[in-house]
Amino acid sequence: MLGSRLRSIIASCRLPVPCPLFLKLRISGTLVAHVIRASARSALLFAFVLLLFGAMPVRADESCLDPADPLGEAGARKGVQRRPFLKRLRAEISAWGGFFASDLLSSTYTYGAAIAFYPFEDWGIEASLHVAPFDLAIEKPLTTFFAGQVYRKANAYIVTGNVVWSPIHFKLKATEKAIAYGDVFFFVGAGDTINDTVQGLTFDVGFGLKLYPTKYFGVRFDLRDYVLVQDAIAVQRVTNNLVGTFGLTVFIPNPRPYSK
Repeated sequence: MLGSRLRSIIASCRLPVPCPLFLKLRISGTLVAHVIRASARSALLFAFVLLLFGAMPVRADESCLDPADPLGEAGARKGVQRRPFLKRLRAEISAWGGFFASDLLSSTYTYGAAIAFYPFEDWGIEASLHVAPFDLAIEKPLTTFFAGQVYRKANAYIVTGNVVWSPIHFKLKATEKAIAYGDVFFFVGAGDTINDTVQGLTFDVGFGLKLYPTKYFGVRFDLRDYVLVQDAIAVQRVTNNLVGTFGLTVFIPNPRPYSK
C-alpha cells in the first residue's frame, strides 16, 4: 500500500502542478544513496579481483643456474660460505706504533707489542706492552724560571692483560678476484704502568679493526683508553689517556678447520 502511494505521488509530480520541494529533496537523497552503495560494491569487487590476481604465483623468467658455471650474472651464485680465515686455537703476535694523547702530561708517541691466544673463534686473551716517553712541555719555562729541573722525562711501560671479543666478522672486495676478511673487536683489561708519576693499577678499554689479506698475516687498528692515577707538578688526579695504534700481526700455527 505504501508503494502504491509513493508511485501516485511521483506521478503527480509529472503533472504541470509544481511538486513540493521537500519531496524532491527526499527523492534526490534516495537516488544518491543508491549510487553510493553501488559504487562501494564495485570498488570492493575490483579490490577483490586485484587481490586474487596478486596472490597467484608468477612464473620467473630467469633460467635455472648451473653450479658448474662461473660466478656472475648468468652463472652460479656463491651463497653463504665458511670463513677461510680462522683464529680458533691459534696464537697471534702483533707489533704496533702510534700516538699517546696524555691527559695530564704532554702528548707523545708510543710503540709496543702484544701476544694473544684464541681458545674460541670469537673470544681470546691478550697481553700487551706499550712504551711511551712521559714528558711535560710546560716544564721547560719552569726550569728557566726556577733555575732547576722540576720534572724529569722518563719512559713509561704499560703492561696490561685483556679479554678480547670479536662479535663482527666482515669481508671486503679487494680486487676483481680477491676478497679480504676482517674482524671488529672489543677488549677490556687491567695492568700496571711502570713510571714514577703513576699510582695504583691501570685499566684499559677500547675497540679495534683487523684485516686479514692472507691466512697468516694481518693488519690492525686499535683505539684504547688507559685510565690511571697520575701525580705531576703537585697535581694528582684520575686521567684518561687516549692511545691509537697501527700494527702488523702474525698468526701461528696453521688454521684449525671445523670438525664436521
